[in-house]
Amino acid sequence: MSATRYPYLFATLGEAANTLPEELAQPLETTLAAQQEGVTLLGSLQRIRQVEAADGQPLQRKGRSTGQCMALARIHRANAGLTVLLELLHASERVRVDGDEAQQVGNDVREGLLLACRGLSEYVDVQVHAA
Repeated sequence: MSATRYPYLFATLGEAANTLPEELAQPLETTLAAQQEGVTLLGSLQRIRQVEAADGQPLQRKGRSTGQCMALARIHRANAGLTVLLELLHASERVRVDGDEAQQVGNDVREGLLLACRGLSEYVDVQVHAA
């Protein structure tokens, strides 16, 4: 399959589109190419690439440059991810203290959650200072 035969699929998956079997590629291309009102797969992918915030809506420009909007969108998404990780960490701690042993996650999982939180918070800090 070539990029010209399945342009939407190729734009979405890149070179990986070349590995898809015909019976899968054709329906995907048709779906991606459909010009429908409302939420579509291709439309969602394009919005994500066009500075979509963590709530799934485009970030409002309000006098900001495109670069500033991109940085704010990254901060917004990273902060949403950090919140989810902290909620998971908090829940795992509650289960560790008050729950059944069978429901507990291991120390490696808790440490992984902590490291992910640290990484995201450091990323947000870099983005805030760069913006």
